Amino acid sequence: MPRKRPQFKEFLDSEPSINTESLLPIDEIVLPKSQVRHYFNQEKLEQLAESIKQHGVLEPLLITPKNELIAGERRLRAAKMAGLTQLPVKILDVSPSEAKTLALVENLQREDLNPVEETEGILELLQFKLNRAREDVISLLYKMNKGDDNVIIHDAKTVEDTFESLGKIKWESFVINRLRLLNLPEAIKDAIRQGKIEYTKGTTIARVKDEEFRDELLKETITNNLSLNDIKDRIAQHKGKSNTDYSELSTEELIKDIRQTYQRFSRSKKVWSNQKNRKKIETLLKQLKSLIDE
Repeated sequence: MPRKRPQFKEFLDSEPSINTESLLPIDEIVLPKSQVRHYFNQEKLEQLAESIKQHGVLEPLLITPKNELIAGERRLRAAKMAGLTQLPVKILDVSPSEAKTLALVENLQREDLNPVEETEGILELLQFKLNRAREDVISLLYKMNKGDDNVIIHDAKTVEDTFESLGKIKWESFVINRLRLLNLPEAIKDAIRQGKIEYTKGTTIARVKDEEFRDELLKETITNNLSLNDIKDRIAQHKGKSNTDYSELSTEELIKDIRQTYQRFSRSKKVWSNQKNRKKIETLLKQLKSLIDE
C-alpha cells in the first residue's frame, strides 16, 4: 500500500491558516530566491499549458502574504505559456522560514523530482529543521550511520522524524546511496538533473578515472540509451584495452585498435591543448613516417 502523502502541518509547529481563495495578477507572484527544482520537462510543460488553455488552472497556487510562491511553480510556468494574466491563489499565513520549509516539502513530495535535486532538497530541509550549515548536516548523517555515540539524541530524532514524514527514502539509504551524488562530476550531475540518465548509471560512469573516456561514455549513454550492463561492458573493455598485450594481437586486431585510438586521439582537447604533448606528437609522427618509408 502506498504511503499516505504527509500534510504540511506535520512539518510546522502549528497548522497554517488559509485565507479565502482569490485571483491574483500573474506578474505579482514572486518566485523564492532558492528552489529545489531547477529543471522542468519542456514537453510536459507544453502539455500542461495546452490543458490550462482548455480548462484553466484547477488547483490554486499557494503563496505567502507577500505573494511569494510556496507551491505551484510548474502551474505558474505553464500558465504563462498559455497566456493567462491572473491565477487562483490561496494565501498561507506563515513566517518566511515556515514558507521556505513548506516550499521544500511540497517539491520533495513530487514524483518527478530527480535524485540530485531531491538529495539537495532533503539536505536543505534538514538545515532548516536542525538550524545547521549543510556541511554540519552531512557530517551528522555520516556520524549517525557509523553509530557515533557523540551524536546529540535530539538531532538524530529530528533526522529520523523528517525522513519518516517525507516517506520517500530511509535516512540510512540516503547516506549510503544519495550523498555520493553531490560529489559527481558536474556534467554527470547535470545529465541526472535533466533526466537524461538514471542516477545509478551516473554513479557507475563517475567511477571511470579516464576523464576523456568518461565524457565519451556519458555522451554515448545519453545518445544510445545504454543499459547499466552496457555501461559496465564498455568500462571493462576500456580497462582491457589499457592493459592490452599487443604482441598477442593479430594484424587485423592491431589495425582496428590503431584506428579506434586515432579517433579518440583526434577528438581529445586535453592532448592538443598541451604544448609538451604537441612535441611528443611530432616525435611519434616522425617515427611512424620513418617506419612507412623503410
